[in-house]
Amino acid sequence: MKGWIAKTAAQATWISSVCTGALLVHAAGPGRGRRLATHWAFEDTLEARGEVTVVRDARYVVDGNLVSSQGVSAGIDSALWLIGRLHGREHARAVRRRLQYDPAPPYLADEPG
Repeated sequence: MKGWIAKTAAQATWISSVCTGALLVHAAGPGRGRRLATHWAFEDTLEARGEVTVVRDARYVVDGNLVSSQGVSAGIDSALWLIGRLHGREHARAVRRRLQYDPAPPYLADEPG
């Protein structure tokens, strides 16, 4: 897996990881010496591997051509950012509408009914 990631990343315009995928991107090489986001439960694990700056307070991080996100819903945020970067904001907004992804209002399932 690491070899495939390293080979593919070397040929890619953009590299993206979601959640603990940052551990794979780091292990394969493209994430070393970079700023990365990962799931909160794995931030210390990633940081302990060295040669990385773990960003703990951002849903997603862009470092050059590498986009990493903290978790699944943050992965949607980062994907929409990348779509906007590649195809424009209006296209990203259209994708967001198609997905019915609307992060505001925040998660309300734990609110008393």
